[in-house]
Amino acid sequence: MSENDKISKALGIRPLSEIEKDEKSTEVVEIEEPEVLPSEVVSKTSNENTKDLELARQNVKNIIEMGDDAVKEMVEIAKQSESPRAFEVVSTLMKTLLDANKDFVDISSKKKYAEEEIDSPKRETNVTNNNLIVSTADLLKMIKGDKDD
Repeated sequence: MSENDKISKALGIRPLSEIEKDEKSTEVVEIEEPEVLPSEVVSKTSNENTKDLELARQNVKNIIEMGDDAVKEMVEIAKQSESPRAFEVVSTLMKTLLDANKDFVDISSKKKYAEEEIDSPKRETNVTNNNLIVSTADLLKMIKGDKDD
């Protein structure tokens, strides 16, 4: 038994020699993916976005709830110790919680818009901008009906 085998046995992992054998015998297999229509991609992406937003919303909500409990305890500690540093920590924690509440509201509104995007069909907007830049002298000539040859 080699040193590597003894070490891998002690650590409960596969020996390096076995891993090298596996790497040498690997084959590259190409998998053909089925064609996906653009509308399916949009709906999958939209569903993923709403799921991600819901997860983020839950995380922020949990942090806010834990932060509320922490603020209550920190206020009690600050009152008992009468330390300026303790009150500074409390104010910083409150500021952080206010920012988390703003993020929570932003996530909720983004989730609402994402859900509306899923429900409503895509609207195409065609905008045509025709800009014509004319000098004032040319404009006056056009108004008077004078033609330049």
